[in-house]
Amino acid sequence: FHGHTASTGQCAATSVILRELLGGDMVSAKVEGLSHWFNRIRIGNASFDADITGDQFGLPSLQIAPAESIYSETQVRNLGQVNDETLHRARRLAERVSELAVAQAIDATLRRRGGQGREG
Repeated sequence: FHGHTASTGQCAATSVILRELLGGDMVSAKVEGLSHWFNRIRIGNASFDADITGDQFGLPSLQIAPAESIYSETQVRNLGQVNDETLHRARRLAERVSELAVAQAIDATLRRRGGQGREG
């Protein structure tokens, strides 16, 4: 991916990792005409949207706010909507930051899909 920040094009992969770490939902919205993925987490009775890759759009790299208030028209996503290539990138990123349990969970998802887990 080409862009001015390391997070450019990595929002869906990052969303997969955060979902594994924190639970909650992956969500997306259109930002500058592009599909942008982030997370929705529940704390107590409240839901919050957490975006850690907004810097690719010139926004703060970390944004946390009540659900639906960072971006309009959000859409809840599921793991089935994440393609294998994105899952492979998420697994490599998880390994780089020593989140081995997350990498293993992503491998298991890839195997269930009938695709290869760990690229070797």
